Parts: sequence; C-alpha cells; structure tokens
Amino acid sequence: AEFTVPPNNGRMNSPPHIEKANIPMERGGYLIYGTAHMHTGVINATLYGQDGRTLYTSKPTYGKGKEPGNEKGYVVGMSGSYPKLGSIKIKDGEIVTVEARYKSGFRTGTMGHMYIYLADRLPENTYKPNHMDYSLELTWFDHKS
Repeated sequence: AEFTVPPNNGRMNSPPHIEKANIPMERGGYLIYGTAHMHTGVINATLYGQDGRTLYTSKPTYGKGKEPGNEKGYVVGMSGSYPKLGSIKIKDGEIVTVEARYKSGFRTGTMGHMYIYLADRLPENTYKPNHMDYSLELTWFDHKS
C-alpha cells in the first residue's frame, strides 16, 4: 500500500503516523521468514495475527555514509525474522494485519510492503544427534574382461 504521511505543522514530538491493512490469508501455513520494504522515515513494520499476537516486526537500518548502499539518512535495509520452526502458524482464512509506522511529517510515496514465506507443513524428520539422517546403498560390480 502506498500512502502519504500528512504534515505535522511543525509540532514537536508528534505521534508516529500509522497505516494498517487487513489481509485475508486464503491459505495459511507456518511462518518461516518475514521482512518488509519501507522508505525513509519508517520506524518499523509489524505483522499481527487475527487474535492480535505479533507475528514479527521489521526494523530499518539507516545509512551513515556517502557510498552507495550506505547513504546517510536513507533506509538501506530492513531486518528479517526467522522464527523457530513451527512456532508461528497462520491459519487458513486468518486475517492478518500489516501495520506501518512512520515518523510524523509530510512524506509522499511511503509504503508498507511485507513479505512472508510460509511452509504448508513441518518436516517430518528433524536432526537428532546419533541418528542416521540418510541411508546409502552401495552396489559393487566386478567387471571382468
């Protein structure tokens, strides 16, 4: 969603500008990764489950230099989330909420894009010490001329 943050008319300590979007998840799954794409002025972006639980929050990294990829005052990255496998499940039909928080003050072209990767099932075999993770079958052929 792209939106404009309205001017704060010079007020100091203005509250952040918050935009929310409710998104029905036709198909759910286990959250395995999440991140956001935001623009300068962002405070953070959070994804909430239908019951209000926080699924993850993505925070910006602002550049501090002059070189490409580290431009001072610009968002040069957003944090990602790798939750513990199986710890966060989004149900089929669940409505999730994307919340974008920006510093107050006029900005155009701001956005609140979130990217999530879901697994439809958990792996059946997880690593266990002293457990053979694979089997290997060798067949020997004796070739005689």
